[in-house]
Amino acid sequence: MANKPLTALQRDYLESSTTGMPIAGLIAWGALAGISLQLGKAMPAWVAFMAAAAPFPLSMVIDKLRGAKGLSGESRNNPLTRLFMRFIFVIALIIPLVIFSAQAAKSIDLLILGLAILAGMIWVPHGWAADDPAGMIHFVLRALLCYGAYLFAPEPHRGAAIAGAAALTYVYAVWAMKKPGDAR
Repeated sequence: MANKPLTALQRDYLESSTTGMPIAGLIAWGALAGISLQLGKAMPAWVAFMAAAAPFPLSMVIDKLRGAKGLSGESRNNPLTRLFMRFIFVIALIIPLVIFSAQAAKSIDLLILGLAILAGMIWVPHGWAADDPAGMIHFVLRALLCYGAYLFAPEPHRGAAIAGAAALTYVYAVWAMKKPGDAR
């Protein structure tokens, strides 16, 4: 597969990519916004981690329920898919910096902000691998909205506003991202 031209690899990547990811992200980050709104500062930190981690496995379930192809054994041979999966690992390596910062500041809002930005970074390699500018636009929009929510939302609702901003960007992704059928 490595001998294929980049356009063929991008077509294969898009054909095997999950369309459930933006739906799963909307569910996970929307749930975090609701939970954060209800619990405020009393919300356990693990809830924020679940929202950041849940979209990928939840998207696989959504794809199965919808009968979509999603990731398959053969797609794992695509170097673009391997790059995407490795980037998830890179993001995981950066998360301790967010944890240390949030602990030092004693701020659950800073944890939610850091996780929202880092989890959004996965859209950059996805967009490149799928030859889809919506990935980069999603990430930039997400960063701007989350930073805006952190800076301007009132203190008791800041965490919910950040999570809500992240959830909102998935509405854009559902609408704008290329679908596997667009790979042809």
